[in-house]
Amino acid sequence: MARNSAVAPATKKQIALLHVAKRELGLTDEDYRAILARYGHCDSAADLNASGFTSVMKYMAALGFKSTSASSSGFGERRGMASPAQVDLIRALWLKYHSEGDEKETALNNWLSRFHKVSALRFVDVAKASKIITALKRMTSRQKDGI
Repeated sequence: MARNSAVAPATKKQIALLHVAKRELGLTDEDYRAILARYGHCDSAADLNASGFTSVMKYMAALGFKSTSASSSGFGERRGMASPAQVDLIRALWLKYHSEGDEKETALNNWLSRFHKVSALRFVDVAKASKIITALKRMTSRQKDGI
């Protein structure tokens, strides 16, 4: 199964967390791969996207796995604020748009401040996250089209 390129890929930390969950739940390789196929729509954790990761982790949580780490975004679930999946998607779209330079997070925060009146990604609420994702998708689309 192929990865959906419109959604951010799962990070290395997320994949590592899946492997911890597999070990702690005592899942066999066969059971683990069945979970990936059913909830993540892929054959391997390396092919997971952020949405698939979230679905797989929800299922693993239903099986009894409790993660002691924060979410991949570092912000966790916060009421009214952008979800970890939204934060991951914003970062992935930004990296697709702004690939040069080492200060990508600083550049993202500067862009957020200038165009969305939010000083940093951690202060983005759910409604604003949706607008930011739409803007970034349009920006990457225009960049791809050479406009």
